[in-house]
Amino acid sequence: MPAITAAQIAALNTVTFTFAEDVDAWSQARLKNHYLAWFNQKLANKGAWTGVTLVDTPANRVGFHAFWNNIGTLTGGATATPFQFLALMAIFANECRANFQPQAEKMGRPGFPGMTYLYEAITGLKVSYNTLPGNKTAQQCFRNAAFNNAHGAKVPGARLRNTTDARWAGPVYPRADFPVAPDAATAGYIMEADFMKFRGRGFIQTTSRANYAKLIQFIQAYTGDNNVIDFYQAQWAGLSVDDVAFASSNEDWDRLFQETDLIIASEAIHQHNIASGNYLALTGDPDKAVFNMGKRISGGTKYAETYRNRMEQLIVQALA
Repeated sequence: MPAITAAQIAALNTVTFTFAEDVDAWSQARLKNHYLAWFNQKLANKGAWTGVTLVDTPANRVGFHAFWNNIGTLTGGATATPFQFLALMAIFANECRANFQPQAEKMGRPGFPGMTYLYEAITGLKVSYNTLPGNKTAQQCFRNAAFNNAHGAKVPGARLRNTTDARWAGPVYPRADFPVAPDAATAGYIMEADFMKFRGRGFIQTTSRANYAKLIQFIQAYTGDNNVIDFYQAQWAGLSVDDVAFASSNEDWDRLFQETDLIIASEAIHQHNIASGNYLALTGDPDKAVFNMGKRISGGTKYAETYRNRMEQLIVQALA
């Protein structure tokens, strides 16, 4: 496909966005429609976008608006350009059909039922989250005082608290002896270990304690007025980041990603962008910048190539 050119980006970037209203105004002026409806009319299931249709419901338009009202959080206090907007929307189309209800990573597949999917390595697909760098192993969690104070009463905490069973420090789930279904009634204690609690969440699937730790720091330093974030800031006041990570729960993180007007989901992207070379700046050759963004988010060349081709088609249509 033709390269994405500097002339195309100059033609796109005639305004900047501070809030969702700016995005909506640009979409109406440039695209003559709300972005979600425009995409489905002009691009869904066509060319490089074959197989992709965006979620366009009244509820998802509310989510779209909520997310793009967080441009300051997303960019660390800066504005956004139409090029950055299209680049992120293309990622969201790839990842979740631009569904602005952040989801936690699903688990279970043939050969790897329930939590074993997260716990174990799957060749060519994923590493073990129990031994993932930046995570604590389940054994480390089960032997930690802050973890046990918060979760020790959950099943089967009485059996696993302070365990010396080395299987909980490795990459193979002890399937024969413990439940694999993510059911709080039978495995609530196990589910709060890092491999499960810090699985992928949000629009780019934030994963691992190391990345959630940055969100804990953001929450502890938060100065805004979101009630859910304020609640957790009060709950976590005076605690170390590690102790918060041990004591927090799956329910806590689901609430933070889903019930904070997408502030935490936006901050997760901001932190990933910082840690990954500021790909969202999209500076220099725009064709190479788009490829770099795809690769930084996915880690794979094939994904980056597909993403770049989709972005080229999207930009051409946006300028039509």
